[in-house]
Amino acid sequence: MCKPASMIVVHKNSAVFSAKSDSHHEIIAEHGLKETNVRREYNLVPVEITPENGDLSRPLTEWQFVVDCAGYERDLPPWWDAKKAEAACRAKLPEWAETRLKGWRVKEAFHPFNPLTRKTKTLPKKELRVLLKDWDSVRDSVGSSVWDSVRSSVRNSARDSVGSSVRDSVYGYIGSLFPNITDWEYTARKNPWRSIRKLWRNGYVPSFDGTTWRLHAHKDARVVLSISANDLRDGRARA
Repeated sequence: MCKPASMIVVHKNSAVFSAKSDSHHEIIAEHGLKETNVRREYNLVPVEITPENGDLSRPLTEWQFVVDCAGYERDLPPWWDAKKAEAACRAKLPEWAETRLKGWRVKEAFHPFNPLTRKTKTLPKKELRVLLKDWDSVRDSVGSSVWDSVRSSVRNSARDSVGSSVRDSVYGYIGSLFPNITDWEYTARKNPWRSIRKLWRNGYVPSFDGTTWRLHAHKDARVVLSISANDLRDGRARA
């Protein structure tokens, strides 16, 4: 399986990539390249520059350059120069990153945090109620399928840091890592994760037992706000 950042090195050790895919086959097709010449010699070399453990948030200078021949031995073209090829690919890497990593919160996606251990300023109760009310409406309007979509986006990267009872909040927080997505299936909202993101980043985790909403904070996950769903929608709350 091709890994980011995938590129194709061609004659004179220049490099090309795709703004749409890291599949070597798709890069070859997009640029109209031919794998072999009339003498059936290889015309190109598939390569990858990848970060350790697949952590795309690592500095580009730390990414490792490798030739990727899909697990089998193959002859390299007579023009191949490993140093020149690597230099060409590294010169292209910032452009690749600008194209492929722009629009989502890469560092946070690969290094999610536990909101209950985050040191933040306490938000006013009025603002908490507004945010919680908005999140309540999001959960009502978003179908169950969207949670599966959000979860698969980052493969449950943060789910275990909090209990399963707040999994929707976790999925919503994960969804907030992709602000470039403005068309979410099963909801007409362009940014349905705004409220949960602000709660999460300020150290609050919502939970709901079917009748009552609670906001938990601090290392002991103590309840700092409790309100019934009906009262929340009517604008009434109790601390």
